[in-house]
Amino acid sequence: MKRLKNFALPIAMIVGVTAWPLLSPWSFLIPYMIFLMLFFTFLKISPRDMHFSRLHLLMAAIQLALAIGGFYALRWFDPIVAEGVMICFICPAATASSVIIGMLGGSIAFGATYVLLTHMGIAVLGPLLFSSLSTAHADIPFWTSVGHILIGVLPLVVLPLLSAWVVRFTSTRLHNRLLQIPQMAFWLWVVSLCIIMAKTTGYVVAQEADTIRLELLLALGGLVSCSIQFALGKWLSKRYLQESVTAGQALGQKNTSLAIWISLAYLNPISSIAPASYVVWQNSFNSIQLWLHNKKKTIIDRR
Repeated sequence: MKRLKNFALPIAMIVGVTAWPLLSPWSFLIPYMIFLMLFFTFLKISPRDMHFSRLHLLMAAIQLALAIGGFYALRWFDPIVAEGVMICFICPAATASSVIIGMLGGSIAFGATYVLLTHMGIAVLGPLLFSSLSTAHADIPFWTSVGHILIGVLPLVVLPLLSAWVVRFTSTRLHNRLLQIPQMAFWLWVVSLCIIMAKTTGYVVAQEADTIRLELLLALGGLVSCSIQFALGKWLSKRYLQESVTAGQALGQKNTSLAIWISLAYLNPISSIAPASYVVWQNSFNSIQLWLHNKKKTIIDRR
């Protein structure tokens, strides 16, 4: 099972791309799977564990600035690339980021708090940002567009949190049983990634041949935004936390399932290639980090 888990994400991406005609019709399940992923993640977070710091707020402000700045910097070049880069920057922290932070020896509580903060932020600020910058709903009045996106995104983020805390405080037995289900959020992530990659592949296949350049630019945008956020997060972590793991992982590892779904639903659908490529970049980076960490730990143990 451990070996399967190590290769689960690459396998999910390959299956999604190769079997997209069979899997893309199941894309209507994506919001429900995101709901369940957040629910099982928030089950582990107690309100008493939530300690917001100035670094949390600074990181959130940096995400917002990068999203807006990246969009306006690239809009003159290509509006779709600008949308793809924007969603890569504004995307909330991955529900699994706390797990990786713990494996690398960082602060799990800090990471979990940032997961909550960024998901609340995308639910509140996301509709305003997407309606202001995206051209997908240009023919719809601004506040109508905001309301449309808010109704789609807010319940997806807020209801899992409220449901998880209702279970925590009303049924200790059920709460403990749910916590004992091994890595449920992770395997839900694997299945949703498979379907999301299939849906994205369907959009790519449906495009004209002359969009290959655009697709490569979106993938490059995903790589650049991933590199910037991991590097900047590591610098902030060293400066404020005296270690290089926690803030780097919290800022760099994204809930790409949510980002791709938002791109498909509320932005230009082809912009979803940027967060889809982000899946590859962030998991490659995580794999390198874990390999280096385990290698260092093995050397220390031998001594």
